[in-house]
Amino acid sequence: MSFATSPVLVLCHHAVRRRDRFHAQMSSLLERGYAVLTMKEFTAWLRRGQPIRSPAVVLTFDGGYRSQLDNALPTLEALKLPATFFPVSAALDDAEFGRHDLAALAAAGHTIGCHTHTHPDLTRQSPQGLAQEIVGSKRLLEDVIGQEVTAFCYPDGLRNPRVAAAVQGAGFEVAFTIDLGGVRAGDDSYQLRRVAILGEPDPRSFACFMKGTRGVAGAILIGWKIRERFLE
Repeated sequence: MSFATSPVLVLCHHAVRRRDRFHAQMSSLLERGYAVLTMKEFTAWLRRGQPIRSPAVVLTFDGGYRSQLDNALPTLEALKLPATFFPVSAALDDAEFGRHDLAALAAAGHTIGCHTHTHPDLTRQSPQGLAQEIVGSKRLLEDVIGQEVTAFCYPDGLRNPRVAAAVQGAGFEVAFTIDLGGVRAGDDSYQLRRVAILGEPDPRSFACFMKGTRGVAGAILIGWKIRERFLE
């Protein structure tokens, strides 16, 4: 459960309801000396041993929520922080977070990753279903942004060896779970842990959680999950 000594933490946000609290979280990271890596920098370190400044974080946003654009993006722009967004490609015709928004994020220098086409349990999909959800989504996203999509995250973190092999075979370089933990050199590129930020934590609880203390971080995360369900 401890991630205190990991050289890289991949933070995972979903809905971002409070702009002030997100800004406080990002400011806290910078004050504590974290480097904020692009997905390209992270991948080059993990797969090819390129040096990074540690401790470091990678900022990821799952699901394509409008609140990510309204409440997280202004802070990212103000502090010049790169992030990776994982939308569900079938929802891109939704006016709240559409193709234009995705293209604008990519043009601004943020990374676009794949979170499948319809967000199913991939372990229950047929080979044809896996291809549609993984390869089909990748191609659609690449058509929208005009760039290669090389990062993937599993819906609800659900995967098995067959699913991981399909993701690798589709040409993705990295794939993320929602298992709590940091990332170290030599970790499996298709079973990468993240640090979920849920329930709109205040600065004090965020700082306590980011210490990664064994047991304490897990207890805080459980509390955040309960609060997240209430907020939804």
